[in-house]
Amino acid sequence: MTLTRSRKPGELDELELRRRELDERIAELEGMPEQLELEIREREETLPPPEDLAERERQRHFEEQAARGQIRNERRTQGRSLLLMFLLLTATAAVISWIVQLANG
Repeated sequence: MTLTRSRKPGELDELELRRRELDERIAELEGMPEQLELEIREREETLPPPEDLAERERQRHFEEQAARGQIRNERRTQGRSLLLMFLLLTATAAVISWIVQLANG
């Protein structure tokens, strides 16, 4: 008496599909060590952020604020200089006018 197992045609297709899926998974897992090694190497080669990053940020912020303050101070100084220039020209004109009146007088 021989035992034969009857298989349905869909059963073979399903087994073949599962075999392909397993082969793909095996190929994917075989590549994992190389991928992990590459990631580890990249991590080791990447420089960590500088320890003084927060200090650099504070320094940059301070310099920006100082630059703005310097601009305000410079404008204020130029305004004062302009006022002094106007007063000097007015005084010069008054002195010249006084000299001309003395010469004619």
